[in-house]
Amino acid sequence: MSPVFYPNVIILKKDTVKRMKNYKKDIEIARLISRELSGNVSPDELQVLKNWLDEAPGNKTIYDTLKSQSQWGNRKKILSGYDQEKEWEKLERQIDKQIDKHRYFNRSLFRYAAAAVVILMITGTWFYYDRQQISLEQTAELQINNIVPGGNKAILTLGDGSKIVLDSARTGTLATQGGSEIIKQDDGRLLYANSSPYEGGQAGMNTIETPRGGEYFVELPDGSKAWLNAASSIKFPVEFNRKERRVAISGEVYFEVEKNKVPFIVEVVNKPEVKVLGTHFNVNAYADESTVRTTLVEGYVQVGLVILKPGQQSELNSEGVIRVKEVNTSLYTAWKDGRFIFKDTPLEDIMRNMSRWYDVDIFYADSSLKSLCFTGNIPRETSVEEIFILLGKTKRIQFQVTNKTITIMKEP
Repeated sequence: MSPVFYPNVIILKKDTVKRMKNYKKDIEIARLISRELSGNVSPDELQVLKNWLDEAPGNKTIYDTLKSQSQWGNRKKILSGYDQEKEWEKLERQIDKQIDKHRYFNRSLFRYAAAAVVILMITGTWFYYDRQQISLEQTAELQINNIVPGGNKAILTLGDGSKIVLDSARTGTLATQGGSEIIKQDDGRLLYANSSPYEGGQAGMNTIETPRGGEYFVELPDGSKAWLNAASSIKFPVEFNRKERRVAISGEVYFEVEKNKVPFIVEVVNKPEVKVLGTHFNVNAYADESTVRTTLVEGYVQVGLVILKPGQQSELNSEGVIRVKEVNTSLYTAWKDGRFIFKDTPLEDIMRNMSRWYDVDIFYADSSLKSLCFTGNIPRETSVEEIFILLGKTKRIQFQVTNKTITIMKEP
């Protein structure tokens, strides 16, 4: 089914026509960005995108603009009065006008290029159910009630047991422990600045915990980076020793491990360790999930006795059995970049993610609803009300909000 686009989108920039000799490459990049946003991009395609981003600073600007919510229009107004066929015809007429202005271009090629640039220029949200597709523009000012999206929230526990509420703490140096200076940066991120991170001193362990509705970023003493999802924690020494870099986590954490001959080890309670030297990977170890999932983006990791390659994911079940499969890694790491991406995902799994991020409880009036599968790509800043408006458009479910409890019911 062809995509349906909302009105008032920019089809072509003036200088785009002048660069039509490069339309083949533009079309390919547009296709790859579209596939990434919809969660269908392959590791090889991601590499092509990365190469394109590295070609020129302007490419990064275009790419970042696509993900910027400040570019998106009033979604709620569109939802209340959207005529799918009428708006598609309007888009067709806009493309025809561009063709008439530039008759020296092949008509079919121009239409294809214009459609590709539309994909590049539009920033939107897609939800699918069976053959139904709904496209939605993001609003600049979310219409929300008492249920709000999560944000930067976390508590830091120092080696002496004292606690610092990071979201309300001032910027600058928060504490000094051992050889590490703990700094809250202007963007809210936490940095452990240590000129000798492998001294293995006696400064003790630090712990960062995010609540439901929270997330946080920390740069560890060795320079490794960790993103904590909602209801997660990471415990680590303020100085690593020279034999290993060992951390313990709960919930979900994405790592970009600084390359070093000293092994980096991730502990999950009562589960096999994850061991790496330098790599990017995600560990989902929530207690209410049936498996512990480790997803490798680049490098390599060892889970128990199993070694993963990029694009692979291990699933460890309650019986200790590890299963490895090929996956689209963006489906499991998009949260780090501020998006929810689902592909043929059961509603129950989607709602578990939503309940942590929006700090709500989910109740199903009919348990059969849990197995309904949806595919979607939405910003994490989206209001919970708008998410359920989208889901309601599928004519399969409806919902009711009472305080912090959301009841999901069958569409009558």
